[in-house]
Amino acid sequence: MFFLGAEEETVKSVVNIYTNLYGKEIIAGYRNGYFNKEEEPMIAKQISDSNANILFVAITSPKKEIFLNTYKSIINIPLIMGVGGSFDVISGYVKRAPLWMQKWGMEWFYRVIQEPRRMWKRYLYGNSIFIYLVLKEKMKQVLNRR
Repeated sequence: MFFLGAEEETVKSVVNIYTNLYGKEIIAGYRNGYFNKEEEPMIAKQISDSNANILFVAITSPKKEIFLNTYKSIINIPLIMGVGGSFDVISGYVKRAPLWMQKWGMEWFYRVIQEPRRMWKRYLYGNSIFIYLVLKEKMKQVLNRR
């Protein structure tokens, strides 16, 4: 597995946790998620050269999607999974919501409470646009049926 994303100490912590749990053989490599455009080709090559079968990516959207799409032919890994803030949770830097909030799909709200400055815009602005686009598409479908 190759782990890409989060801050250096966070991703190192995740790698250490998985190494202790499952052995160093499963770790192909890791890299923090803070890099500039000029570093991207080198990072894509580093990931490719690791010979990983799985790539976990904890980088914000849309940066993650743009990077992966741009370098997909170089990276060439069978399974790539965006894991959001999972590295922060696994490392213990961010706590998960109580189980009842998880079951009710309210973990996002717990994250907003924990990190309001960082998260409010993502959920208020991003989700509002998403809901608008879904409703707009639904209205098109309704009008096209007539």
